[in-house]
Amino acid sequence: MTPTRPDTPQATAAKKRLDDAATARDKAIEAAHRAYWSAVAAEIEAKNLTQVAVATHLDFSREHIRKQVKRYVG
Repeated sequence: MTPTRPDTPQATAAKKRLDDAATARDKAIEAAHRAYWSAVAAEIEAKNLTQVAVATHLDFSREHIRKQVKRYVG
């Protein structure tokens, strides 16, 4: 079994940078979901498409669309 290396200041700093990058990624994903589902909700609210038409076009269930719009748009 290979022994573990002691934490060096460089390793600690690298772990912190990776944690910061993961946090930034999670925020970007959340922002992308909000933008996407807001656009979907806007089309439904403008009555350009029905929820069924959106579900068919995006290949999601109607229930999934309803839940995601509620989750990300409010």
